Amino acid sequence: MRSLDCALYLWIMTSLSNAQFNRPAEGDCDPYYLQYTDLVPEVDIATFLHTQRDWYGDWIESQTPEDAQYRYAEGKWSLAEMIGHVMDTERIFAYRMLCISRNDKNNFPGFEQDDYVRQSVYHNVHPVDLANEWRAIRSSTLYLLRHMNAEMASRIGTANEKQVRVSVFPFIMAGHVVHHYRIAQERYLTSE
Repeated sequence: MRSLDCALYLWIMTSLSNAQFNRPAEGDCDPYYLQYTDLVPEVDIATFLHTQRDWYGDWIESQTPEDAQYRYAEGKWSLAEMIGHVMDTERIFAYRMLCISRNDKNNFPGFEQDDYVRQSVYHNVHPVDLANEWRAIRSSTLYLLRHMNAEMASRIGTANEKQVRVSVFPFIMAGHVVHHYRIAQERYLTSE
């Protein structure tokens, strides 16, 4: 672990109250998101997000440019686009988490993932650059968590016309990565 990464990890682990980011309970979010939160093991979510930043970044970086441009079927995202989708989604969820934690009462809009991917250049981004971007995005999410207190984490707001508690977002983001990593293993990186 690089010294800066180690410092971030220690700072998060010694400064973040685990009680404010409990596993989602019934009514904390739309049931749709449980498909992601259920993929997160019974661990401290801040620790999981930190270690996920590293192993997922390392996995992205290990892909060849040819792997990254592979599409398992016509009309499907390339592996690089799928990774880009994960990054776009993390940014959007982190923004929602920020706004709701600050008691913003707006309804934050949904987004059409296929449109976002179509309007991106992720398909042509080298895996090393994708990995570095991923690490930066997740590090930003970790700092956002670090600077929340229990009151902020307990706030409820509206995103995509659905009620959601701030404390659920870390679990959604973590599970979303696991979900797409599994898709990558099953559909993109299978031996022929």
